[in-house]
Amino acid sequence: MNLHLLLGALIISSACCCTNRAEDIMPSWKEGYMDIHHIATGQGDCIFSVLPDGTTFMIDAGDNGLPHGSRHWYRRVPDTTRTTGGWICRYIRHFSPDPEYLDYVLLTHFHADHLGSLKGAVHGEHGYELSGLTYVGDSISFRTLVDRDWPEYSFPSREKILGESPLFGEYQKFISYHRSRGMDMQCFEVGSNNQFVLKHNPRRYAGKFEIRNLIGNARVWTGNGSSSRVIYQGDSTLFDENMPSCGVRIRYGKFTYYNCGDIPGLNFPRYKCQERDFESEVAKVVGRVNVMKCDHHAATDVMNESLLRATRPEVFIVTAGHREHPYPPTMERMLDKSIYPDDRQFYITTDSPKEDLGEELWSNFKPAGHVVVRVYPGGKKYQIFVLDVFSEDFKVIYASTIQHL
Repeated sequence: MNLHLLLGALIISSACCCTNRAEDIMPSWKEGYMDIHHIATGQGDCIFSVLPDGTTFMIDAGDNGLPHGSRHWYRRVPDTTRTTGGWICRYIRHFSPDPEYLDYVLLTHFHADHLGSLKGAVHGEHGYELSGLTYVGDSISFRTLVDRDWPEYSFPSREKILGESPLFGEYQKFISYHRSRGMDMQCFEVGSNNQFVLKHNPRRYAGKFEIRNLIGNARVWTGNGSSSRVIYQGDSTLFDENMPSCGVRIRYGKFTYYNCGDIPGLNFPRYKCQERDFESEVAKVVGRVNVMKCDHHAATDVMNESLLRATRPEVFIVTAGHREHPYPPTMERMLDKSIYPDDRQFYITTDSPKEDLGEELWSNFKPAGHVVVRVYPGGKKYQIFVLDVFSEDFKVIYASTIQHL
């Protein structure tokens, strides 16, 4: 080859390596797509969705308040130059078609890794502390906020909720202020399929899209109409805050997504309440699932065999912030093809459990990062992207093959 041509080719090649190619960046959302983003912060759950008509829907916005981590808990990512809420806001504004508003927000329960904490909270301008969800809500307006027990907070008791959620009092102040500014506040309606609806072009997706409220406050959908039933008999004051978590099933065409917060599925002697198998109750009505956000971060007490057999997920997503997210025996159960034989893929938001899982179990995961489920128009196929937590433009570090349904 001519020396000048060779040098030119090397220069062009070098230049290409310094700029993002089109395939390095996930294509923007368009009408008809449904994107479900599992935002990696290391501090808790935050799932941000753009539904097929552009309606936006966020589930949780947690902040454990441990920016530098601890022996068991993960650090804040990408770094500590912003609060966790600040990183969530940056992410949503980058991907949202309406970056100043969220149409719907669902708070599944009141634990810090879903709501926020007083540790590291910052003072707000309106008389309450900002962490996680309250931080996001002071920066991006919520049109409708739904939680599991508004306005009474009597299940199992207001005192018990406050005991497990030090930010709860500040959250109440947040609600009061934003309701005075026009925010709609609602209690989660177990069994409903019309509490979360498309806002911008619903007629176009009539019969093709649904969000069903599966479980909340220890009630589960019956599978008939919008009716629900109680799933415990004992003393609810023995419940921990995970047990009344809210959960939803999102369907678009042939695609189904599952997110039930931190509901438990297994009993252990150390728990005060031994009525913890809520997953088996959901399993009776939920049906097959393409993508599952693992209950309780795939920790010790979840992903029981009844749920796995009923749902047979193709994709598991772990929102990880602890060394036991997932717990090794839980991971082994999710891998067990004697429970159901289908192939499955595993995604995770951080590498917090890598050491405890060991190389053999960890090798089942795709690279850690922001995990995005993209469902293509009509809900006939989907694809998973993993985005780089540490790049300014959210570079794609992994893209699955397109799955046809």
